[in-house]
Amino acid sequence: MTEPTRSEVVRTLAAVPVRASRQMTSTEYQFRVSEILRLFDIEAVGSEWGVIYGDKGVELEDQPLIDAIRILVGKRFDIPESLM
Repeated sequence: MTEPTRSEVVRTLAAVPVRASRQMTSTEYQFRVSEILRLFDIEAVGSEWGVIYGDKGVELEDQPLIDAIRILVGKRFDIPESLM
């Protein structure tokens, strides 16, 4: 994703009040993100090494959505920013 687009996503999501409910492990985080991505018909599978995408990968127009999902899940479940 381009840096201006990522910056816009981060700036917009900073205005969304989200309170962490509990801390999640990195593996749980990857699985949760992949579950949400599948709701948007993005082929993704969570593993302990990260989120693995389907044969086509991720389309350019889906990248802001994926970034937003990662940030929101990270805020909600108190994930270190290095994993997002």
